[in-house]
Amino acid sequence: MENLPKGLAASAAVKMQAKLESISGGKVLDVATESGGFIDTLMKVLKDYDSFVGIDLSKKGLDSAEKRFRGQPVKLMEMNAESLDFSDDSFDTVCMAYSLHHLERISKVLAEMHRVLKPGGSLIIQEEFCDGKQTEAQKTNILQHAWDAQIDSSMGETHKTTFTKYAIKGIIRNLPLERLELLESTHPVECLFCEKKFRCENPESKEEIDRSLKEIGDGLKRLKEVAGPEARIRLQKMGEELKERNRKFGNAHPSVLLAIGRKVIRPHMHSACISVCSKKGERGIVGSLI
Repeated sequence: MENLPKGLAASAAVKMQAKLESISGGKVLDVATESGGFIDTLMKVLKDYDSFVGIDLSKKGLDSAEKRFRGQPVKLMEMNAESLDFSDDSFDTVCMAYSLHHLERISKVLAEMHRVLKPGGSLIIQEEFCDGKQTEAQKTNILQHAWDAQIDSSMGETHKTTFTKYAIKGIIRNLPLERLELLESTHPVECLFCEKKFRCENPESKEEIDRSLKEIGDGLKRLKEVAGPEARIRLQKMGEELKERNRKFGNAHPSVLLAIGRKVIRPHMHSACISVCSKKGERGIVGSLI
C-alpha cells in the first residue's frame, strides 16, 4: 500500500482491508448495489472471487453500474431486496453497504440475504453511524444526511437518519451468524483506493467545501417538489444553516462499522425466526443527531 494520509493511516481501514483479503468471495451478491461502489471495492480487496450479482430497485443506478463493469463478471438486476428471486443457498458471499437506513423493512431484507447465502458463506455489511467520537466535519456530514433524509421522506421515499452504532450492532448480532467480527473505523476501506484521499484529509479545503455546497444546492432545488409551504420553509432554512456549517467546519465521511460473519447451520432456524430476531435489533434504532 502506498503512503497514506495521516488520518487514514491511523484508522482501522487497513485492518478492514486485511480481513476482507482473507475471504474467498466465490459467487457474490451485492444487495442495494446502486452504481456498484461496494462491488468495485470488493474486487480490489477480496482474496479471490468468481462473479458478482448486483441488485437494486433503481434503474438509474444500475445503468451507471452497467457502464462501470462492462466486460467484467458482473450481472446487474432490477429487483426488490425484500423478495430476492434466487433459490436458497445460492451465493458464497452476500453483502450490502450504506443501505440499512434506506430499507423500509430491515428484518425482511436481512432474512432474504441470509436465505440465499450458502451455509458457511460470508455475510458482509458496512454502514456508517452517527454516535461515538466524531469530528466536527463528520458531524456536518451526519446533519446533512439527516436533512437529505427529511427531503426524501417528505417525497415518499424510504430514507432514515443515520443509525447509531448501538442500533447497527443490535441488528447484526441478532442474525444467526458465527465467527462474527465487528470492526469500527473513522475511514471506510474504500478510502484506501480513492484518488482523492489526500485532498479529503483536509475537510476544510476549498474543493471539499465546494463539493458539499453543490450537494446542498441540489437538495435545495428539490424542495419545490416537497408538499406543504411550512415544510419547504423549514427545510430551506436548514439547508442555508448547513451551508454555513460546511464553510466553518468542512465535511467528512462519518465513522463506519464493518460486520463480517458466516452463516450458521442450526436445526429449525428459518426465515421467520431471523425476522423476529432482526426486529429486536431494529427497536434499538435511535437515528439521533449529534
